[in-house]
Parts: sequence; C-alpha cells; structure tokens
Amino acid sequence: MTFRSPSAPDRLAAAALIEFALHRRAGARTSRIARRAGVNQQLIHYYFGTKDGLYAAVLARAAREAGAALARIPLVGLTAVERLRRLVRGQFDFFLAHPDHTAVLVQAESPDQGPPGGPADHWADAATRPVVELLTEGQATGFFRDDVDPLHHARLALALNLSWFALRPVAERWSEPLAWRDRVADLVVRGCTW
Repeated sequence: MTFRSPSAPDRLAAAALIEFALHRRAGARTSRIARRAGVNQQLIHYYFGTKDGLYAAVLARAAREAGAALARIPLVGLTAVERLRRLVRGQFDFFLAHPDHTAVLVQAESPDQGPPGGPADHWADAATRPVVELLTEGQATGFFRDDVDPLHHARLALALNLSWFALRPVAERWSEPLAWRDRVADLVVRGCTW
C-alpha cells in the first residue's frame, strides 16, 4: 500500500482552516497559510483565485465535513424520532471535537456578499443535509409534522447547536455543554413531532 501525502489544495485548505479559525477572515494572512501548508503563496491564487475564494472553499469544506460526520452516525434500528435526536446530538459533538471547524462556522461571513439564500449561504445546507433528509423521510412516513419545513428546522438545529460555541463565555455559566446539547435535541424533536 502506497501512502500519498495530501495535495497542495488540501494542505492549503487545512492550513487555512486553522488560520481563519484563529484570525477570522479579515485577520487571516495568506503568507501564514502558505507557510503552514508548506507551499508557495502563489499557489493560493492558482487554486483559489483570492483569499475570499480560499475562505469560501474552507467554509464549504468545514460544513461538508460536519455533514459527513452526521452521515456516519449509526442509526439502524432506531425510530425516526430517536434518529433525529442522535443526529442533533452528533452535530453538537462534532462541533465540540473540532474547534477549528466550529470557529469558522460560528464566524461565517458571506464571501460574495450576495443575496440571502445565494451560493454563500449553501454551507449551512451541507452541514444539515442528513437532518433535512431524515425530516423529509419522517414526514413521508408520518413520524414528523407536515407543517414543518425540513430545511428551516435543520437550520434551526444548526443555529441552536452553534449558539453554545458563539456565546461560550456566557453559555458555559448557563449549562454544561452536553446538557445544552441534550436540551437542543429535545427542542428540535418537540418542534417537529406530533
């Protein structure tokens, strides 16, 4: 078996995730990203066009990885309601275990300043896709209320989970992280069940 090192775009994206998490979009420096990735700074422009292009790629990647982690949660043999509860809890657990991803998502800025619902907002959809799919399937089988929009409900779950991290200095005084996680899961489940 041959081990291949990550490609230059992958190394740049990984380095940029750390840089954007530490310094936000405005404070991030492409020179530090290139140095951390071990590549020439010009490769950022070659692969991503601009710092904003790299930021958009990192934001989308962080959201995709959050969604992919949800898709790997074992749900076989559980009711739709318990699957939803596990997904919402799993989302919080991912954010707790991946602070750089979480920081980038909490600090998310629209890279293109386009209209709401435009391409810049699709990162949230990638992070919530497994929840949307479960809610849609559960509505079709009668487990979840028909008057709930699966996409909006999944985005609400994402916002509630991320809010603990966004408000961490205050939220830590209000609740232990796992208690917050469980309350969010309960709210999300109650909000869509009969």
